[in-house]
Amino acid sequence: MKNKIWILVSLLVFTLFVGSAFIANATRVAVIGFDSEDSSWIDNKEKENEILEEIAWLFNERLTDAGKYTVLNRSRMLRILDEIRFSRGRRPTVSIINQLRGLSNAEEFIYGSLKQVKVETIDKFTFGPIKISDVKVTIDLSVDFINANTARVTNTYLGSGSASVSGMNIVDSEDDVSGLSLALEEDVLNKAIERAVDDLIQNITGEKIDEEVTERVVEAEILSIVGERLVVNKGRNDGLIIGQIGEIVRYRPRATGPPQLIVIGQAEVTDIGQTSAFLKTVNLNQTPEVGDIIAITVEETKTTTRRPYVEPIKTLETRDLIIEIDDAFLEGTRVTITGTAYAKTNNAVLELILGNRDFYDHEGTRRNMSGRRVAIGDWLHSSSSIASIEETIQKDNPQKISWSFTGVPEQADKLTLIELWLKTSYEGEISIILRDLKL
Repeated sequence: MKNKIWILVSLLVFTLFVGSAFIANATRVAVIGFDSEDSSWIDNKEKENEILEEIAWLFNERLTDAGKYTVLNRSRMLRILDEIRFSRGRRPTVSIINQLRGLSNAEEFIYGSLKQVKVETIDKFTFGPIKISDVKVTIDLSVDFINANTARVTNTYLGSGSASVSGMNIVDSEDDVSGLSLALEEDVLNKAIERAVDDLIQNITGEKIDEEVTERVVEAEILSIVGERLVVNKGRNDGLIIGQIGEIVRYRPRATGPPQLIVIGQAEVTDIGQTSAFLKTVNLNQTPEVGDIIAITVEETKTTTRRPYVEPIKTLETRDLIIEIDDAFLEGTRVTITGTAYAKTNNAVLELILGNRDFYDHEGTRRNMSGRRVAIGDWLHSSSSIASIEETIQKDNPQKISWSFTGVPEQADKLTLIELWLKTSYEGEISIILRDLKL
């Protein structure tokens, strides 16, 4: 029996050791850029190059968040490309790969392609003098993983994403369209690109990218009524999409006090334009009237502006390193704790670790971390379990460092207690405990 227990314990220790080693040795990758195989959809080369670079930035960010790789900061990669005077729109040669390897210390490079931008009209709806055309934009992307030592392509991945847009036109008596307002707008193109990049990342890592969204209520006023169709003054720009169901309400004034709220029924969005939409009634208690309000719940991405820099809050000194904790800030539900690592001697090895740890929020409630991420200099590593990154730091080249995680209440103004970890060659693992850390 004792032998069996010993075997099980040995297997568990081995599994944990292998898992930790795998995380600590995440492959270092650098994104070179994207070219375009299809330029038929755009006649502005400068704008096309701008879009390709936006794809590269987004892909770089999403790959970092996925956690499977340690990814070179995009700004640093652009400086390297400028240094060797390489155009991001050309496929790299063996000579270019060799130069990039020496300057970046990457193990693999990624070179992508915008394979196709497909624009198609999928539906047409005419209601009186108004015609609605629905346009679907599809983006197809691919990336090649290139081995830094051999300059050979080791893997190729594909990703695709689509988004739709509706526009309203006025049709005259001869069925000719005038006042065309339907166009390939930048926001629908961006949505298609984001979905294509997310699909690409999922195909590379097998992990889904979680988007943080919030809900809000849009109050659309009924402008006119034709049969069971209601025309309102809100549209796609306000977050409306086809299929949403809203509650029709009426505010009836009273002699004193607040107006009386009357629930009229429900209506579903069937067609949308930029600033207006058609809805059909679904459930009615009373007959809708012009001026009634339709309350529709929509989703939107929440962004938070970073607050100003504050003075360093903690300093830790080891045999060969000085670690300063500089700042902590909250963006949405993500807290990032930043600092600087100074080496006392050359070739000082530092490892940052953010594992399966708890923290205590602004109210002292114990919570679990998620979305763990650590960074040293231009390299970042994310993980859903243990984020770990190791770097050799030179005496004359201090490096920015950071620990970051999600799961923090959006209203938090501090962390009551948080424990961070780092590892050095001489001291091994070191715990950094921060109390009442202001955000």
